[in-house]
Amino acid sequence: MSKRIALFVAGLISILGSGSCQKAGADNEKKPLPVNVQAVELQTLAQGIRYTASIVPAAQVESSFRVAGYVTRLHSLVGVDGRPRSLEPGDFIAKGTELGQLRSDEYAVKVTQAESQLAEARSAVAATEAQLREARAALTRAQEELVRATNLFETQSITKRDYEAAQTQQEVSEARVQAIESQIQAIQAKSGGAQALVKEAELARDDTSLIAPFSGTVIKRLVEVGTFVAPGRPAFVLADTGSLRAMFGIPDVDLPMVRLGTSVSLTADALPGKTFQGRVLSIAPAADPRTRVFDVEVALRNPANLLRIGMICSLEVAGKEATQTRLPLVPINSVIRSKLAPNGYAVYVVEGPTGRQICRLREIALGETYGNRVAVARGLSAGENVVTAGATVVQDGDRVQVVTW
Repeated sequence: MSKRIALFVAGLISILGSGSCQKAGADNEKKPLPVNVQAVELQTLAQGIRYTASIVPAAQVESSFRVAGYVTRLHSLVGVDGRPRSLEPGDFIAKGTELGQLRSDEYAVKVTQAESQLAEARSAVAATEAQLREARAALTRAQEELVRATNLFETQSITKRDYEAAQTQQEVSEARVQAIESQIQAIQAKSGGAQALVKEAELARDDTSLIAPFSGTVIKRLVEVGTFVAPGRPAFVLADTGSLRAMFGIPDVDLPMVRLGTSVSLTADALPGKTFQGRVLSIAPAADPRTRVFDVEVALRNPANLLRIGMICSLEVAGKEATQTRLPLVPINSVIRSKLAPNGYAVYVVEGPTGRQICRLREIALGETYGNRVAVARGLSAGENVVTAGATVVQDGDRVQVVTW
């Protein structure tokens, strides 16, 4: 009986062993995964001093009404639900857009009153000018009569009394002309004052409409329809986001390396793979007394509105500590998240001879980004092949076949 059991166990082990061999053979016959690789290259890189810059608008204003009144209308846009809505933070508006409107009835009444006073003054000026023309004509006649009387008096053709009467008439005519001229000046002054009142009233009426001073983005809206606003109270905060500024501080030892007009490249963690070009617009003439650094302002164009106010950007300045170093560069699409460290990075390196190649997961330390490539500070050597296309589907130890795509 024991001999039978021994033979049965031996046979069972033989069958299981045969199955295991067949399974191992099937695993060995697994097809290699196609991948694309790229050799790691060393490149000489100028490593300067990196600074952190804050993005600010080129211009930011608090737009307010000059006069007091109740808000009757706000500029409206079509919302995502297809219905009109008032301006909200983040909306872009063009220069000259009417942001809001106050109730203007009382200001229109003041304009009408001022225009009425101006019309009366102009009418008075016209009537007085007509009187002046008559007075000047009378003066001309009196002057001619005086000349005739003088000639007759010299030949004793008229009496002294008639001569003196002609003199008196001429003097009266001159006095009347002068009086009317003074009256016209006073009325013209009154007319000028009435015209100034009209302009002031029209300006107040026009100031019930709040106009955007430039094209930009609404940062804040501080009023609602029905709000009573006082003169000068901010209603909107607007920022020019088409032209931005990057602000950063630089110590005095590196100040000689920065010049007005110097071209600067900036990158933002929020916009990976994007590089923005700017130029140094201004350098503070004095250091900040608290930080002892000089504020530098870089002008940036933002036509696609990718950069947002308050974003943090990085830039590099070639200072005294700048060095030349050779670092390996790999494509950004070859880098994956580490499976060992949550904040680490790794790549797959292809090893082995052709036909028997496998990929191995390699932990790396990243350096700075240069366009679509990134420097590797630790973990790779020149000449090693890293997986570019297919890095997200292979596993450590997988057989691979290098192909060209």
